[in-house]
Amino acid sequence: MGNKKEVGAGRQMVIMMQRNAEIIVNNRAKLGMIVLFPVVIGLLLSYVSRKNTFECFENASSALFAITSAVIYIGMFNSLTEICKERSIVKREYMTNMKIPSYIMSILLVQAVICLVQSAIMTAICYTLLDFPSSDLIFSGGSFLKYYISIFLIMYAADAMGMLISSIVKTNELANLIAPIIIIIQLVLSGVLFKLSGGVIEFISKLTISHWGMSALGRIAHLNGMISRAVLEDESGQLAAIMPTASESYYVASSKELLLVWLVLLIFIAVFAILSMLFLKRIEKDAR
Repeated sequence: MGNKKEVGAGRQMVIMMQRNAEIIVNNRAKLGMIVLFPVVIGLLLSYVSRKNTFECFENASSALFAITSAVIYIGMFNSLTEICKERSIVKREYMTNMKIPSYIMSILLVQAVICLVQSAIMTAICYTLLDFPSSDLIFSGGSFLKYYISIFLIMYAADAMGMLISSIVKTNELANLIAPIIIIIQLVLSGVLFKLSGGVIEFISKLTISHWGMSALGRIAHLNGMISRAVLEDESGQLAAIMPTASESYYVASSKELLLVWLVLLIFIAVFAILSMLFLKRIEKDAR
């Protein structure tokens, strides 16, 4: 009986994955949006950031922060209404023995493919047009792959966060209302716009995707090895390199630390998935 239940859950997941994939493939507008979104944003970011982007710490950190923010937005946009738009259907199927974990995993796996495609497009455009610095972290060569893995994990974590929001709220309107607030929190608490030194606020910062996303990209790009803009602009050459000390530890070019950051982003994905399952199980009490 236990085996039967396990097979049933797996089969449910496969069926729902096929259904979700068919819906996307047959919806040309949605399919076009999935591809066009990262293309437009990638080209726009590359255009506004391309001048001397990686010549100094400030320009590089601004560009990477813009990329991180855009990637988080794309990820959230992918799944923000994925559950709440069909909440009444989910409730009906749940009452007829649909497994919530199977449903959530079916969405996550389809979204993983979408994020793989979108992050590949985004990375290819920005890596080429912005001429990202090479990196020897973890393994020599393969700098593109390291940026790609980081951007994918940032986007997928944001996608999982969007799915969590969608599992909590009951309407698309409420989900769209909450999304900008979440984005603002991500931007403010990233540690890039404002220095968050010590205390509770720095701890809260470490609970944001933006913090770890910037940490991953900053380590790969060797941000700490870049000089300050003040040095480049000083003709006398007498100014010492001034690095933002509050951020230094987050950008140390260390293979071990980069792997740890990737692991943290994976933990975000797992936690958001589990929370989505727990919140969605309350759907039987839904009045809709």
